[in-house]
Amino acid sequence: MRSWKVCVILSLICSAGMASESRLPFGTVFKGQDQFNRLVAKAKAENWKSLPIGDRTAAVGKALVGTRYKHFTLEIDNRIESPSVNFYGMDCWTFFETALGFARMLNEPESNWTPERLLYHIETDRYRSGQCTGDYLSRLHYLEDWLYDN
Repeated sequence: MRSWKVCVILSLICSAGMASESRLPFGTVFKGQDQFNRLVAKAKAENWKSLPIGDRTAAVGKALVGTRYKHFTLEIDNRIESPSVNFYGMDCWTFFETALGFARMLNEPESNWTPERLLYHIETDRYRSGQCTGDYLSRLHYLEDWLYDN
């Protein structure tokens, strides 16, 4: 009976360790705090929160015009899949995701206008059932899947 308890405890410890490894460090998944801060300031100054979601997304997208194009924006780790935002470089899809996620974030109280909240909205849109499991297959890879899930 005692060895059974030891096995259970060891299993819990190992699974807790694996759970903590299912996310990458914040500095790896979020790049461009200064651009994010400028975007938040612009959103406040121009009252984007009052706009309908489509117009709000377009306003964010217009503000992101000029962001450097970057290939392989989602391939930031070869072991762990994780929600990410890189304001220093985007491809066409991450440009759209960032604009939409930022626009959705603006629907919340201003105290929630944080990089962590933006990453939450990216996760909600990018992954099956809105949850990243740390596995590559949890990401929605096809537009049809994205439309169905969102």
